[in-house]
Amino acid sequence: MLSNVDEAERIYLFVQHLGRRLREADALAGLTAARYSAMASLRFHGSTNIGELAADERVKAPSMTRLVRDMERDGLVRRCPDPDDGRGVLIVLTARGAALFDRVRAAKVTLVADYLATLPEAVQQAAAAAFRALEELAEPSEAAVP
Repeated sequence: MLSNVDEAERIYLFVQHLGRRLREADALAGLTAARYSAMASLRFHGSTNIGELAADERVKAPSMTRLVRDMERDGLVRRCPDPDDGRGVLIVLTARGAALFDRVRAAKVTLVADYLATLPEAVQQAAAAAFRALEELAEPSEAAVP
């Protein structure tokens, strides 16, 4: 029987290796992991300012400013006035940025779905149950955050 540490290491390695494969889809679309992640934040949480986007992405504001500037240059995001703050600026995903994000995300989901489809039904159900049990680890609920 494997120890919890052995199982934890297997899960860790799985996440690392699958993450590498999924980042290949980013690279094929000309995206870095940082760009894809920032676009995901904007796609799922809506427009925000640089400071909030930096906090969401766990980077410093100057780093996010550079990332946004480069994404703006490439037509993936745009800046617009913040209606709640006359001096503020919001970062908004453009239609081009949203379409690119959606296409890359769909490719990643398809990669996983195609693999899962090759597994026996019992294994698919076991994998689904395991990932339901691990969801809290990836995105802790507000109650679990100290």
